Amino acid sequence: MLRRPPTTIELKVDDIREYEFMRQQIAKEQEKAKVFEGGPSWQSGPKPKEEVYARIGYVPPEKSTGAPCRPNLL
Repeated sequence: MLRRPPTTIELKVDDIREYEFMRQQIAKEQEKAKVFEGGPSWQSGPKPKEEVYARIGYVPPEKSTGAPCRPNLL
């Protein structure tokens, strides 16, 4: 089997300029992405249970208002 000589790769000035331009574009995109990373500013924190239940359509069972339950002591 014949061995080929190693391939030479030449780095040109245009290649370096293109690389720098692409790197700057990526840095700008990442900078823009950081602005929206924290979440919407209108969110004020955890929501009350009633609001969450209303949003998902959950109706919790009503608590009985009768006499308090006492254990049967014998």
